Amino acid sequence: MRIYLLGILSLVLLSSCAVNRKVKYDGVKLDLTGIKTKNIDLALLDHREAVIDGSRKPDFVGYMVSGAGIHWPMGTLSKNNLMDDLSNNLVNSLDKYNVKVTNVITKWQDDEKTIKSKLLALNGDIKIFFVFNQLNTNGYGIQFLYYNINVYIYNKSGELLKHKVIVGKDKLGGNIAFGPCSFETYMPKSMSKLFEDILNDKEILETINKDLI
Repeated sequence: MRIYLLGILSLVLLSSCAVNRKVKYDGVKLDLTGIKTKNIDLALLDHREAVIDGSRKPDFVGYMVSGAGIHWPMGTLSKNNLMDDLSNNLVNSLDKYNVKVTNVITKWQDDEKTIKSKLLALNGDIKIFFVFNQLNTNGYGIQFLYYNINVYIYNKSGELLKHKVIVGKDKLGGNIAFGPCSFETYMPKSMSKLFEDILNDKEILETINKDLI
């Protein structure tokens, strides 16, 4: 009976969390102390399939599965496109370390070549281009963060210095043991960790700081 009641309670809590489907991704702080280059150009392009085919809006961050098994789409609390929140986080975090960042505003409809041309036309010493093929959470009970990201790094002359594909599935939280609606905490933390891991990756960091090594 106790197990049965616990199961019912879990479903109720997860269902209630599914109703409040907004996540605060704006204002996320990143530890990027390893980046020493002081003039960077940046672009984040949303080419996630669910956004491109129109089934999800550009503010889409993942799904919360209700007790009835319904996959409720979740969006940003700010109502901004997810790429806008993420790029602002990068710009603001790097600003703390006196890194000047020029961000290219993008829309999911933009062609990758077009954004690349805009990025390379800027005057930064290093240019970082993220193309997102997947970035969202999903899972019944336990949530996972799924990502498939192309990271391109160019020098001031537009030469490609590094291309790395970042693919993964990270286990987060989500069942009753984590507390009701704890996604509001662990989802932003997981996104912060993802970008910190990418930009502090040894190969990527050495490439960004290439002229300073």
